[in-house]
Amino acid sequence: MTGDGTDGRGRGEKPGPAMKIDDVSASVRSRGPVERAKRWFVLTASRWVVTAILLFGVFGTIVLVGLFGPVPVETFLGGGGISTGGVLTELLKTIVSVVVIVLSINQLVLSPGLGPVGEQRERYEDAMDLRRRIEEHTGERVSPTTPSLFFGMLMDEIVEQAELLREATADAAPLSLQGAVDRYVDAVERDGTYVRDQLGDAGLGEFEVVQALLRFAISEKVASLRALRASHRASLSEEQADAVDGMEELLELFTISREYIKTIYIRSEYIRLSRGLLYVGLPSLVATYCAIQIYQPTAFPGATLGLPHRLLFVAGAVTVAVTPFTLLVAFVLRLAVLSLSTLFVGPFSAGNSDLDN
Repeated sequence: MTGDGTDGRGRGEKPGPAMKIDDVSASVRSRGPVERAKRWFVLTASRWVVTAILLFGVFGTIVLVGLFGPVPVETFLGGGGISTGGVLTELLKTIVSVVVIVLSINQLVLSPGLGPVGEQRERYEDAMDLRRRIEEHTGERVSPTTPSLFFGMLMDEIVEQAELLREATADAAPLSLQGAVDRYVDAVERDGTYVRDQLGDAGLGEFEVVQALLRFAISEKVASLRALRASHRASLSEEQADAVDGMEELLELFTISREYIKTIYIRSEYIRLSRGLLYVGLPSLVATYCAIQIYQPTAFPGATLGLPHRLLFVAGAVTVAVTPFTLLVAFVLRLAVLSLSTLFVGPFSAGNSDLDN
């Protein structure tokens, strides 16, 4: 979709049902503080920061419910129902389950990258073929290996090809063709320039690259270009048809390259998740076991600033016990939204995502 939701669309084509994660720059800038905070929490923020926020929420919720809940704090801490020690024991089992499950998923995600020599050669040849096709379009002898430079070069070429399309139809008839091309080119240049500025110097496997590339609404650009050609096929000259074909091929190369980078990022993120779980899993396991052995209904008497020490100990123990789970939630939340928003390759819509604001 383009800046105002109508740019670059063929006649009679209706706007899409909702904006995706790859919203254009104008809509991104127009988001309110709530939407920006939501996007920051789900996508932009460090996953460790999100984990810390979730843990703080767990700790605060337990303390608040213990102080202001419908039952006395003594009952809340094990005077009735399941004891605190029983809860911590169940959480101890959960830690082991979460770590084992995620490490198993990690192996499934990374396994496609493993294989015999023939498969590795085929992967290498496919990657080099993609680079050669892009180098033919851009005129570069060797395309950059840094993702930000590579996609910056490709985005510049897309914008340049859009200008060639405008020039080819500058004196074309009917006037409706000129108007449709002008709107389409303006949308491509606006979004392309914004993405180019956002790429920065992020490296391979970093979310900043994927996040910048998703700002370019590729599905809408492909759909709008196809609608433009279908609506004006009879009036397109050979030069104009070649310009449209060149634009469509560049959009195809961009889509393939973006999906490849997204795949690399997802694999890298699962590696970081597995490493993070290994870092926090064993300490959480040991700390939870020690809390089970230490805790007694008569332990930690007294209070500080009206907060019973016993309640603080239980809240802290539960928070430590759920650390692996909150880390999993923080990572999977971003991966799920990213995967849903780029579920299809080409001019398809995956439906509403959590960031359709």
